[in-house]
Amino acid sequence: MLFPAPSLAPRRRRMTAPLLAIPLVSMALAGCSSVAQDVRDYYRQMEHNYNEAKEKAKVEAMSLEGESRMLATSGEFQKYRRAQRELERIKAWEERCGKQEERFQKAAVWTEDHFHLQHPPSARQPDAAREGISAAPSATSETKDPS
Repeated sequence: MLFPAPSLAPRRRRMTAPLLAIPLVSMALAGCSSVAQDVRDYYRQMEHNYNEAKEKAKVEAMSLEGESRMLATSGEFQKYRRAQRELERIKAWEERCGKQEERFQKAAVWTEDHFHLQHPPSARQPDAAREGISAAPSATSETKDPS
């Protein structure tokens, strides 16, 4: 025999490659889903942070408006101008926070829609809409009246 008999080794290699690819692809897809959820959670957290900053700026602006009115009536014009500059800066920050909050909200919604993720209940939804989620724990927390 001049030529060796054909071996089964190349055929085995060809069959194991697709079998190894299946778990690798499934792990990659699971990783993509996890990353998409993490990105969505980041966007939601940033939206929440900017909302809190906007609310804090509103409260601070209302306080400064009252202070500037008091300074104007008392005749302290230098402090009044300083308070007005601070008020302008705070209102600009409040506006920026509102825009950033909206931007992160849009990004979170796009991520949820694009990757088919479940929409989490929003804090802005009325209590009736969230009641279905919180109804189960509240039913178990009720106590019977002993009388």
